[in-house]
Amino acid sequence: MEYSHDTISAISTPLGIGGISVLRVSGDKAINVVSEIFKSKTDIKNQPSHKAIFGRISDAEKLVDEVIVTVFKAPHSYTGEEVIEISCHGSTFITNQILQILLRNTRLAEPGEFTQRAFLNDKIGLTQAEAVGDLLTAKTRISHLAALQQYEGSLHNRIKKLLTQLTDFRTQLELEIDFLEQDLDEIDNDNLVKNLTTLNRELDQLAKTGEEGLIIKDGLKVSLVGAPNVGKSSIFNSLLETERAIVTPIPGTTRDYLEEVISLNGYLVRIFDTAGLRATTDQIEKIGIKRSYEIIKNSHKVLFIIDGNENKKEYNTLSKLVDENKIIKVLNKSDKFNKIELQAFKKKGYIICSTQENSGLSKLKNSLLYNIEISEEELHAGILTNARQIAAVTKAAKSVDKALESINNGMGYEFTAFDLKEASSALEEIIGKVTTDDILNNIFANFCIGK
Repeated sequence: MEYSHDTISAISTPLGIGGISVLRVSGDKAINVVSEIFKSKTDIKNQPSHKAIFGRISDAEKLVDEVIVTVFKAPHSYTGEEVIEISCHGSTFITNQILQILLRNTRLAEPGEFTQRAFLNDKIGLTQAEAVGDLLTAKTRISHLAALQQYEGSLHNRIKKLLTQLTDFRTQLELEIDFLEQDLDEIDNDNLVKNLTTLNRELDQLAKTGEEGLIIKDGLKVSLVGAPNVGKSSIFNSLLETERAIVTPIPGTTRDYLEEVISLNGYLVRIFDTAGLRATTDQIEKIGIKRSYEIIKNSHKVLFIIDGNENKKEYNTLSKLVDENKIIKVLNKSDKFNKIELQAFKKKGYIICSTQENSGLSKLKNSLLYNIEISEEELHAGILTNARQIAAVTKAAKSVDKALESINNGMGYEFTAFDLKEASSALEEIIGKVTTDDILNNIFANFCIGK
């Protein structure tokens, strides 16, 4: 990617009233640009790196604010360039005024451009750069921990280890191809197949972490489904511990879906109260039900809620939309049934609860995270956290599969070496060793300006 050497500036903190605001300047002229408007007892041009200096910013001899300027000299800065951070009073007016002064001699940074420069200057790897974006949007303990582990290099190191194995295999094959006539040790075919099979298993295991990684990052999507008036909205409110949905005894109150987010055992959970899977002549309700179908199909878990009538027709419709392993059957209004009746529902796999008596809801919450929770050891080992990474690992696994096929079919080591090169290229895309401008632009476009 072409690297821009001009000097950029931006506000790094959210605009609003607060104690301080921070502006960031990066580039070859950063120190010179700030020195022209910053007055202090000491000249920032002569200060060592990582030095904070108190002074005043003025515009044409008119005081703007008293600030703290921190100097970071290349290459010992976040971007690897000369960087200045200005901490001023947290007034929107003051912050914007300082930015306007800076922009006379700098360019406004693009979203994520500071982190992009850090990547292009080899200060951080691509997975670490992505982790910066994840840290900015982390909403729960687990998403914060996952982003932190990736920033510290867990995924980068795991990919590097796989690449080292691939390089070793490719070296053996290239030597065999290039020096076939010379007296070199022959490749042990059985051992190569065994090692490549193990490598492929490791790639498959890594790819499988992607689904859990996406859940950690974007949230576990849970849909509430059931006939009108079975208490979907009551359960929705109970899970949220608030009165978010309108609860009435009138069937079909929820005409469109409602969405709320909670943190459950450190995981982000997105809960959707849907309009149901029923037929209706109401045009507005039809639109809500159509949207519900899409949400349900894309959910990780679906709560199928009844209040006594098993509603087998709707369950059959639901089981055609999603894998039955994703469906959690729930009996609501359990306070209306006797022990024998409740035991019969339990045998059929229903979780028993009552929003009226506030019972069974803890068990219901725990069932949402069943087979989802990831140990801290797994996070330390490195997991995939976005579609780009998942696609690349999947591609690498397919290439190793093809390499194994070429060996088993006796096609020649040239084909095997080519397939392993394809696998290496796919993994190199993840850590940014080989990448394209489009990939980089897509990654950094999701960052806020100033990061």
